[in-house]
Amino acid sequence: MNKNLSRVLSGAMCALMLASVLAGCGQKSPAGSASGSAGGAVETRVLKLSHHVTEGDSNDILFNKFAELVKEKTNGEIEIDIYPNGQLYGQKDGLEALKLGTLDLAMSDTSLWANYDPACGVLDMPYMFKSREHAIKVASSDIIDPIKDRLVSSAGIRPILVECLNFRNALVKDMNVDSFEDFKGMKMRTPEAPMTIAAFEAIGANPVVIPSGEAYTAVQTGVADGLEGHAEYMVLQKFYEVAKNYVQTQHVMTFTALNMSEKVYETLTDSQKQAFADASTESLAYFYEYTDKLFEEKYAELEANGVKITDIDRTPFEEACAPFIQQFVADNNLQDVYSAIMEAAE
Repeated sequence: MNKNLSRVLSGAMCALMLASVLAGCGQKSPAGSASGSAGGAVETRVLKLSHHVTEGDSNDILFNKFAELVKEKTNGEIEIDIYPNGQLYGQKDGLEALKLGTLDLAMSDTSLWANYDPACGVLDMPYMFKSREHAIKVASSDIIDPIKDRLVSSAGIRPILVECLNFRNALVKDMNVDSFEDFKGMKMRTPEAPMTIAAFEAIGANPVVIPSGEAYTAVQTGVADGLEGHAEYMVLQKFYEVAKNYVQTQHVMTFTALNMSEKVYETLTDSQKQAFADASTESLAYFYEYTDKLFEEKYAELEANGVKITDIDRTPFEEACAPFIQQFVADNNLQDVYSAIMEAAE
């Protein structure tokens, strides 16, 4: 055999050996690529999850658990990379990216669903829930399935997880605020959430829509007299540094959701969709066990940082919001859903 032919054959053998080694290695693919590969090796598909809360927030903990379970239940076919602190998107922009199919998963308050279909704001109507237990019961049932379906239909956004946090209250700078009348004309920072805005309008306050990343400065500089949210949010964002009177208005229950682009969801196999459903159920159970004592601890942290917890009579707030609720239910043909929610409190 001449030397040139020998070199060619030797090079070919090396190329074949290298190809064989590479074929045996699982490779991580970008989001949107197909799962599975020839020869039975697992090819991992990576999905991006965007959220605006801090690392260590209960939602962040929930999403990490969900991602862990998805990877386990898909046998490594799908991994979820989590981007916290608004690294990729704020709430509104994240939902828009899901709608376009340029993002896979994003967290939002359920109140932002109403920007796509007003009826999808039903969970966030003021004074809908008697207790956190009532709200969890509703969110964990099929009562809200018609609302989820409407969001898929109107926006191409599919709720994967819907979790209940706790009541939203008003944290204000004025230490003397302790009645319904004291909210008249008050500038209250709200998110881009139609139901929360409507609640403050009904009680005579002036809601000021400001993104979450600018809320601290808005209160600090007087652009707003206060802001609203649940106790964990107040602690993690350190809003107690700029306002010290936490008035227990309990005007809206906070629900958050992990939403998925319907365009992306439809690329999953049936077994992967089932894995997502199972991971949802198990991660929510984990979340509720974790948050069982969380809010009691957060109230203690607020008080330790000089915040006054001001109890208040909810009755005039409920009465002021009642006409809006009745009109909203009628306008959006939500009588059956509303009745089911009310009956769940019994």
